[in-house]
Amino acid sequence: MAPSDPFGWVGATIGGKYRLDAVIGEGGFGVVYRGHHLGLDEPVAVKCLKMLGTLPPAEREAFQRMLLNEGRLLHRLSRASAGIVQALDAGAAVSPSGEWTPYLVLEWLDGAPLDRDIAERRVRGEAARPLAEAVALLAPAAHALEAAHAQGVAHRDIKPANLFLAEIGGRHTMKVLDFGIAKVLSELSSMTQAMAETGSTLRAFTVHYGAPEQFHQRFGATGPWTDVFALALVLIEVASGNRALLGSDVTQLFIAATDPAFRPSLRGAGVSAPEAVEAVVRRALAVEPRERYRTAGELWGALDAAMAASGSPFHDAAPAPRPPSSPALPAAGAAMPTRDILAQHDPRARSVAGPSAVTAADAAALGLAGTARAPLALPSGEAPSAGGPGAAAGFSPGAAASFAPAAAASFAPDATPGAPPLTTMRGLASSAASLAAPHPGSPPAAPAPSTAAPRRRRLLLALGSAAALAAAGASVVALVQLRAPASALPARAHGGLSVPPVKAAPAADMVRIPAGRFTMGSAKGGKSERPPHEVTLTRAFDLDRTEVTVAAYQRCVEAGRCTPSGLHGPRATDADVEQRGALCTAADTAKSQHPISCVDQAQAAAYCAFVGKRLPTEAEWEYAARGTDGREYPWGNEPPGCAHAVVSRSPGQGCGGRGKGTQDVGSAKAGASPSGALDMAGNVWEWVADGWDPGVYAKGARTDPVVPATGSKGVLRGGSWDFSASSARSTFRLAYDREAGDVSTGFRCARTVD
Repeated sequence: MAPSDPFGWVGATIGGKYRLDAVIGEGGFGVVYRGHHLGLDEPVAVKCLKMLGTLPPAEREAFQRMLLNEGRLLHRLSRASAGIVQALDAGAAVSPSGEWTPYLVLEWLDGAPLDRDIAERRVRGEAARPLAEAVALLAPAAHALEAAHAQGVAHRDIKPANLFLAEIGGRHTMKVLDFGIAKVLSELSSMTQAMAETGSTLRAFTVHYGAPEQFHQRFGATGPWTDVFALALVLIEVASGNRALLGSDVTQLFIAATDPAFRPSLRGAGVSAPEAVEAVVRRALAVEPRERYRTAGELWGALDAAMAASGSPFHDAAPAPRPPSSPALPAAGAAMPTRDILAQHDPRARSVAGPSAVTAADAAALGLAGTARAPLALPSGEAPSAGGPGAAAGFSPGAAASFAPAAAASFAPDATPGAPPLTTMRGLASSAASLAAPHPGSPPAAPAPSTAAPRRRRLLLALGSAAALAAAGASVVALVQLRAPASALPARAHGGLSVPPVKAAPAADMVRIPAGRFTMGSAKGGKSERPPHEVTLTRAFDLDRTEVTVAAYQRCVEAGRCTPSGLHGPRATDADVEQRGALCTAADTAKSQHPISCVDQAQAAAYCAFVGKRLPTEAEWEYAARGTDGREYPWGNEPPGCAHAVVSRSPGQGCGGRGKGTQDVGSAKAGASPSGALDMAGNVWEWVADGWDPGVYAKGARTDPVVPATGSKGVLRGGSWDFSASSARSTFRLAYDREAGDVSTGFRCARTVD
């Protein structure tokens, strides 16, 4: 039976340039169409939201702005990584049936979602994959998440249904879907006042892949580390052919996700895995967020290293049995009817210590020799379909689906085809990681251990809640209401000034900046630099000694992890590109050691993730540039001379024959900062991780501050070759379009010292 067309869009044109040809899938929140871009003559996926007819005009306008922002977010992320589905357009129109229809246009994908692939392999008796093949299969998704995490964006609903095996240009690859689902649906919930009576907060996620902090806020905030947990669960499932968390209702899955006595593992799922790899997965699935890898990049780097360390011959290791103290959970079957669960029972015991030492001596077989990577392929005999179930929209008939507006092919089911229906919690949380409290790239401090009831009592309480849910009425969507009062939650650790032990000296191309306090801003500067205020940075960090060079960035492009630089942006015209594009440093082969330019914030973050680093925060950048003594420039208070900085100068101030433009990085050695970093004034502007907030300094003293990069503007620091010397002051802030790369926009990277 073909999906219905509640809007009547089939055969009509939306936005003046997209003809909608067929409905691919329909769910509670929207409809996915296969469309055709009339101008480019190519297929597209068009997602239209439902349930908005009752919104008053003012709220419709606000919702449309929010949808456009999510489209921009997805577009920016897709520029940073080819592993993220591309957003092409967003808007709203009145449908032929007379309904106001917000829509998002995305690239069309031929292929199938990973959950369908796993289900079809299971039917053929081929569900399990060799471990090395499973790692290779998921690598593009890990790198895509790595690029998003580098920008402070967490997905929060990683699962096989949101990982799409696509055929693009004759090659198979994996795309991550559904960035933006949580924020869009959160706004919808707010506008319709779904929780007006209770004032509760809704979190949404698919419970079979939920991290402890998604089940209950007492485990801490969600963030990139939440995606790390889910990605490890997906790895176990891909390698074994079976889900890693077992349970037939929300409570049982809550126990499985948070029980420190039973942690999901490769060996526990029947996969032969080296101890080195098992240790990596064990850390990724730690109950406490702070004990996990902080980003997908950290997880995958550790996993690759463990696989490489285990490349020599090793013996098979038997799968680890389930600890006898674990609760006996029924086999997965029909989901228990659920409504909502009150998460107020006793706090659970905390997670055990981190993973044991990684060794290769007792490693188990990988299934493929060494670190060889098997080619990615769809199931044998399956031809990618164009418009059928599983193509582009990733939609499976008969499954309860939720509309995810910021992804192509994201009409993903909550149940794999042919499998029993699953209980799910769906999207009502922000899509951007909340990074104001924890240090960027670091999970929030976990709550202190609390006195817990005996394990048996806790289990009975949990199962009692499950029994109560059975009488609440049938529902495929289960919403967790977080009603526990703040006084009932364990005390949270608060960051003070601390200097973690330094385990190793910084790399030769980086400088170390210790934790400390400094005065940020200037009373003599512009409005956005005032008022000066005290900032505390609680963790040491390493910073690139120089700006990233053209040669270094090109290595990332050649590896397929960065997109080429070039003049671009929302306001860049064809004339701009033609007239000034040649000034981009990558356009001149003689400038391989000049700083890369013409990159936007997402491209900068993607490169930093590629080398296992991140963009510095604005506070970190200024602290590294001026130190603790309040100097105006990195070297002191005197204006920049030729030996200090490469900046624009008047005709009478030539610098020893230097021509106008960039120079080799580090050539202005007299301009070193207190930490020894070079070119923190001049050469190219440097992107930082923050979004732009002109009034953030008025908030007073801050600890580890960062402005989430959610708006259209980002922050550039340090001045450049084509700006005057005054802009090279260490406190000068320049607001700039985050999606723009110009002839003077570059960057350097940072790394937190553990």
